[in-house]
Amino acid sequence: MFIQGKKIRFIGIGGANMSALAVFSHEFGAIVSGSDAKSGEETEKLAALGIPVTIGVDDKKVEDVDCVVYSSAIRNDNPELEKARELHIETLERHEYLAKIAACFSEVVAIGGTHGKTSTTAMLTHILAKSGKKFAAMIGGESVEFSNYVNNTSAKSIAELKNAIFVCEACEYKRNLLALPATSALVTNAECDHPDCYKSQKDVTDTFSEFLEKARCKIVSEKYEFLLQENEKRANKSHNEKCGNFCVEIFSDDKIERLYADIKNDKAEVVFGGNLVGVIRLKDGGDYNYENSIFALAAAKGLGIDLKFAINALASFKGVKRRFEFVGKIDGASVIFDFAHHPSEIKQALKRASEQGDVLCVFQPHTYSRTKAYLDDFVEVLGDERNGVKTLALMPTYAAREDAGMGLDSNDLAIAIFDEFCNRDVYLLKNALSTVDFVKKHAKGHSVVLMLGAGDIYDIKDLLPLEKVTE
Repeated sequence: MFIQGKKIRFIGIGGANMSALAVFSHEFGAIVSGSDAKSGEETEKLAALGIPVTIGVDDKKVEDVDCVVYSSAIRNDNPELEKARELHIETLERHEYLAKIAACFSEVVAIGGTHGKTSTTAMLTHILAKSGKKFAAMIGGESVEFSNYVNNTSAKSIAELKNAIFVCEACEYKRNLLALPATSALVTNAECDHPDCYKSQKDVTDTFSEFLEKARCKIVSEKYEFLLQENEKRANKSHNEKCGNFCVEIFSDDKIERLYADIKNDKAEVVFGGNLVGVIRLKDGGDYNYENSIFALAAAKGLGIDLKFAINALASFKGVKRRFEFVGKIDGASVIFDFAHHPSEIKQALKRASEQGDVLCVFQPHTYSRTKAYLDDFVEVLGDERNGVKTLALMPTYAAREDAGMGLDSNDLAIAIFDEFCNRDVYLLKNALSTVDFVKKHAKGHSVVLMLGAGDIYDIKDLLPLEKVTE
């Protein structure tokens, strides 16, 4: 057995995906340890479970392990990874180890797409928990209800998982999602978010198409039905009823089923088979969240869950941290953190925030390559004087796995915005502390302080003088 009794070292163990893998391995009998660049909430949770975590690196801790699992953010010159390879210890990238775990389950629901993966995964997890089905889920972020991992299988050994469902996100970075043995594959959308590993939009869509083709049940929106194979698209042509402004298609067993939703006025009326089956009202709104909820319903239906039951279950869904998360107020302005880091996501977040009034937007670009590849799109969405942003500030680029020479930084983005929109003032911030000072100074006079980015901008939450209130 690849887990029970094995000594497994996780490099980058504090990440949402990696920590979930570590806890799963710990629960099923592995002797788990790990390392991470910094301590945080996740490393503290792991330590509380008895999983030792090294802050920094210690290549001596690798010498007696059976396997090393590392995240995509870990560079090849990491001393622990180098030592493991030198000693011919088995090394697995995160997606490879995830695929081995997924293969232990009879049903694997893999949720892919450029945007919405985490929210959709969390919603489906919530529905499954309410249904009482035996399942385990790994969420690529932190749901308010379950954090990033839940095990509802009752299994005492790996062998018992054959009767359970596994739910996970399927990340398209480096085509990692193709390793997953998905029985149900879901694609929410298919934009290019990783210009460092995809040459064109066609490369992206081809990858998602291959991901779908491998699964028994395929779930896509009507907009992205071109991702399906020719025989599937032909099947779609015989179904022409239109019962809403958003449609998710479920293709399985040589048939196509359509789940429609009429999304408006902060609710979604759900129609299946020409009949209204229920109305979704989410605690955390936004049209894109309602679209995510329809995908979650489609996946739940594919697992045999009654649609009315699933719709009712979503009424108590509490949301996901860093997804338009209200954290408190400063000088009357609501402070909201959102993971948006792609131009399409930023546009949606700004639209939603501006509905509340004037916005102070702080954006932390994520990777130099993405900033360079989508510079014109970032300029358009952030500089547009109709986007509701009264004050715009940029934090230093979050490098992640990159070096500065791989693209453009915040300064380049600021210059490009000013060149295109000369009336748009752009403030450049030096670091986290200057960002805190800037927000404290400028929050007054705004309805919303919107903190955008997928990097460590979220750490600033604990440094802000927030007035804790409920909305």
